[in-house]
Amino acid sequence: MKKVIVSMALGAGFLLLIGGCARNISSSAYDAQTLGAASSTYPCTVLKVRKVAVEEGERLEDNKAGGIMGAIAGGALGNTVGSGRGRTLATVGGALAGATAGAYAEKRLKSQEAFEYVVELQSGGLRTVVQGTDVALAPGQAALLVIDPNGRARLIAR
Repeated sequence: MKKVIVSMALGAGFLLLIGGCARNISSSAYDAQTLGAASSTYPCTVLKVRKVAVEEGERLEDNKAGGIMGAIAGGALGNTVGSGRGRTLATVGGALAGATAGAYAEKRLKSQEAFEYVVELQSGGLRTVVQGTDVALAPGQAALLVIDPNGRARLIAR
């Protein structure tokens, strides 16, 4: 029973750790390094909007922390089953299953929904910006394209 509790605590800690790894893609989030720096702002009109997924760690092997934590938790759970050779097999099987589940969990926790906007600048030309869903703009809406000194772009309503 103690091993099960330890495994569950490890899993909960992992979820908290990985959940904080996702990048903040909100149009309202600014990097502290850009404070006080002037951004370039361009009037534009939204032409097209579509919902997209922003994923970090696209491949399963890119999610090592989840795999490692899942393997530890799965191995610990497997080790509570049976005895002798059966326990060894359950431990190895639990570690493999846990590693896979942990990698998928990390991938899912680092994925976010976003909007992809195609805008036409008043000065001419098209730009595409992907940002979080905290601000929803509609096709035909007047907007401002703000590009900070580090190159991060965001759209806000005009």
